[in-house]
Amino acid sequence: MNTFDSTHSSLDFNESLLESNPFADSVPSGSEPIVNTTEQHQQQQEQQQEESISIKKDLKEFNTPQLQKEEEPIPKQPVSLQEEEQDTQSESLQIPKSGSRPYFEISIEDPQKVGDAINAHIVYKVRTKTNSPAFRSSEFIVARRYRDFLWLYNQLTLGNPGVIVPPVPEKHALGRFQDDFVESRRVALERCLQKIVAHPMLYGDPDLKVFLESESFNIEKRQRRAEPGERISFMRSFGETISNAATSPFSKFIEVDEWFGSKRNQLDALETQLKGLLKSVEGVVKQRKEVGSATAEFGESMFPLASAELNHNLSTHLKVLGEIQKKMKQVHEEQAQYDIITLENTIDEYIRIIGSIRIAFNARVKAYQTYQQADGELQRKMAIFEKTKAQQKNKPEKLASSQQEMNEMKQKVEELEQEFHDVSKLIKNELDRFDKEKVEDFRDSVQQFLRSMIEHQKQIVALWETYFEQTAGLDDDDDDEEQ
Repeated sequence: MNTFDSTHSSLDFNESLLESNPFADSVPSGSEPIVNTTEQHQQQQEQQQEESISIKKDLKEFNTPQLQKEEEPIPKQPVSLQEEEQDTQSESLQIPKSGSRPYFEISIEDPQKVGDAINAHIVYKVRTKTNSPAFRSSEFIVARRYRDFLWLYNQLTLGNPGVIVPPVPEKHALGRFQDDFVESRRVALERCLQKIVAHPMLYGDPDLKVFLESESFNIEKRQRRAEPGERISFMRSFGETISNAATSPFSKFIEVDEWFGSKRNQLDALETQLKGLLKSVEGVVKQRKEVGSATAEFGESMFPLASAELNHNLSTHLKVLGEIQKKMKQVHEEQAQYDIITLENTIDEYIRIIGSIRIAFNARVKAYQTYQQADGELQRKMAIFEKTKAQQKNKPEKLASSQQEMNEMKQKVEELEQEFHDVSKLIKNELDRFDKEKVEDFRDSVQQFLRSMIEHQKQIVALWETYFEQTAGLDDDDDDEEQ
């Protein structure tokens, strides 16, 4: 056998050894790799490159640079194709943007006063349309009174700590049966329910389901009433809770997160600004109603003067003017009501939402205090364990019991700490949602306010045009009589 054949056979042996042991990183001494220019070896090498990356790396140790140049590199996938596959894969893993959340359409209709003089109250019809399989049908109507809405808010707040639950309007003892007040409350309650069913963490709440569809609501809500203890004392009186939360400053608490401290200050400032704006809008509404009343009085004063006037044409002018002034009163009152529905209700709603934010903040404070109390208890148990461990007279059973208590407390502290962080994260997400909705709601309110202003100004112009239409030929008649 010549030198080339012996060397070639040695290389074949080394390759077969690598095939049986692909992780080998050395070859027997005395077998130096040389250039193999045969077509058979090139085919074997290409097959080995396709089988495994590790085998290919090992084979390269036996190839000269000249052979590496002759190798055809493994074709790489174009970047655009790789990105396309990644996009396709990511799309398949994404949650659909729509379709997972059920559809809800909530409306409150036909408020009716029921009961005697002592127990009189307003009952509203709550109409719901939905495609959620959790409900017994796709459309249903139930009758609810104001305190039922309070119950719903109470339950949602207790069952979802850290969530900013859309608040219901506050309770009023005076003027609650006046038409304007009833309509304003109906709109506010409807808006509250619409926001609740639009909330990703509230639309599936079982208490909401009972409220929307139960025909034996008074019985079921007693069964779902909060257990005695902290749950009742937390919101024993809804009216007091909302009033206190909306008017009192944040509870004293040494903040451990600067972000929350900054948000507290921003919310305090926003509340002050909203209250000032609400006072201004209430003044505008009051002035519109006063202008309407003054306009009607002015119109009424035209009729006695028209009756006393002997000139028929002048008397007609005065009567037409009086009728127009009386109609203008209705326009001003409608505009005042639209001011309440568009601007005043939105401002008042966000003042109450700040009260709900305070309740969410208080849930976080409570979670932190519970965590700190448990951590203090853990430190006490750790001290007891170390003391027990130092005393050699104690039995092993007592030491094991102390260690078990310490470990259980340590696990509880970790759970409470995680709960505090979860509530904090939830509130941050809720405040982001609050900021976005605030911009959208106020933008829509201002646009609706401007549309109503334009529409009512058009009505006033149309009324004045009717004056000229009704009195157009009277001046010509006077000229004919003089001639």
